[in-house]
Amino acid sequence: MLIDERPMFHKGETEIERSFTVEESMLSAKQVQQLSGTALTCYGIGKDVLSFIAKNISKGEKTLETGAGCSTLVFAYCGAVHTAVTPSGSEIELIKKYAAEQEIDMGAVTFVPQSSDYFLPRNEDEGYNMVLLDGKHAFPWPVVDWFYTADKLKKDGLMLIDDAEMRSVSILIDFMNADPNWELVQDFDGKTLAFKKTKDKTLDVAWHMQPYSVVHQSPVKKIISKIKHLTNR
Repeated sequence: MLIDERPMFHKGETEIERSFTVEESMLSAKQVQQLSGTALTCYGIGKDVLSFIAKNISKGEKTLETGAGCSTLVFAYCGAVHTAVTPSGSEIELIKKYAAEQEIDMGAVTFVPQSSDYFLPRNEDEGYNMVLLDGKHAFPWPVVDWFYTADKLKKDGLMLIDDAEMRSVSILIDFMNADPNWELVQDFDGKTLAFKKTKDKTLDVAWHMQPYSVVHQSPVKKIISKIKHLTNR
């Protein structure tokens, strides 16, 4: 029922608290007006992704997400020991209210009412079975969130990246698709992608060990020649 119902927890603009002008945004005046409104909406991930989470998480497994919404409730329903990082107090209260009405046990869910760029570098917990990145989408937040969760995810754990069609996210997707430390296990219509982590540690690397970094250097030979020149001095 939860997956089909799509309850609404989000206000128009979720990434910043302050008001903003039409001139600040790349969107049309009409779209800015809609974002500035107070009406609730659902920015939740797709039903197919929610079902994927439900099928791949068992009671007692550790999970974390940036952002909060329907996914938070699915993690709770599965009995995960879950952490949801969102600075929006209104989202948290609405999710808790809905859970109480639907008798969904939230006892193993911890809400962190902070921005992910503040909390994640300070988070000492690890050993996650699944991480869902669906928080702030302005650049470089998707990459920052990934960086501070990648090696806290277990080997063979799942990393879900939402809104892959956005440029700020697609950069991360391109990197993970090229990196041997990650295996794409499911693509949900190009919007959400699920990757399996293939090694215990993914961040103990230099740039020349990363296919994405080498392929996208232009031109690579000149960079390598420059390095050789410097080291032979």
